Amino acid sequence: MTETLHHDQDSTPETGHPADDTRETRREFLEYAIAGTAAALTSSLSSDMATAQDHHAQEHHPDMGQLLAKQLAHPFNQNSEQWLDTHEKEWQECFDCSNNPVSEVTVLCIDERMMLEMKTQFGKRVLRVAGSGILWKNADEFVDAVVAYVTARLNGRPLSAIKVRISSHGDENGRGCGAAGIKYGSETNPDQCARDEQNNVIVAKLRERGIDAEFIGDKEMRQEPHDAIGAVVDCTGGRLQRLPGLNTFVIAMPDHIGYAVTEAMLALKISTGSHAYGDKLKQYTFVIFDDPARPEIARQIIASLKEQTQEYKAKGMDIRFATRQAPAVK
Repeated sequence: MTETLHHDQDSTPETGHPADDTRETRREFLEYAIAGTAAALTSSLSSDMATAQDHHAQEHHPDMGQLLAKQLAHPFNQNSEQWLDTHEKEWQECFDCSNNPVSEVTVLCIDERMMLEMKTQFGKRVLRVAGSGILWKNADEFVDAVVAYVTARLNGRPLSAIKVRISSHGDENGRGCGAAGIKYGSETNPDQCARDEQNNVIVAKLRERGIDAEFIGDKEMRQEPHDAIGAVVDCTGGRLQRLPGLNTFVIAMPDHIGYAVTEAMLALKISTGSHAYGDKLKQYTFVIFDDPARPEIARQIIASLKEQTQEYKAKGMDIRFATRQAPAVK
């Protein structure tokens, strides 16, 4: 059994990484994270994550061939490097670069259909994890991770100074949370089971730990099937709050690299599964937003993703990577 990662009490305020290099180097920490948490998350998922998406009725889907053609025609999917260069100002403005103390953390699913506020808000963080955390090995492990994340950003303030908002998503038309289908696919209403866990278990446990937590219910979601053919990985600790005109899954839990990598792979498996494009999809792009304060995180994530996508490349799939440095905190 793998152990839950905990930040050292002498960690640095923003990163949560050990401040004393005699204890364990950053590289050792990251290698430990990949080995431990990847195994933990993998053990909690079904053997075929993409197949598990099928708890939603397929008759709701339009012609996926037309949707795929539309996505492939988008300038980002034509040339991601050029798109990122052309729109550099726009995507940089999506990061909170202020020195404002963190006041609020919203936990969202990685689902590309989740809609965020149109304006970057100072002092806010957005963590993007599949099903807002329900796919972690157990609720206690996820709660430990959130508590450690909040603690590392208190800067001497009380634990209740940062509000944590746990969200869900889904609708009555069968376009719900794929993570709920993975975990609760055998239940009559997987999405409600996920909501119950998020509200009655995760939020309750966070409150027991002294966190000012609330369940905010279903966040707004585009009423469409999964149509993204790319994923963004935010390595900045949730400073990325939105994306400008870019349709991708979003993953943001860089303090637990193994989970971030596995959930990025989950995004790829969803897109290539029967709930989306299946074997028609021959191209996928990962965008890694590098944290200038912690460049080793992006390096580790890219290396792991390149290794884990070899099976897709061997089948002729064009797996693309684009890396950009996120703007630094000013």
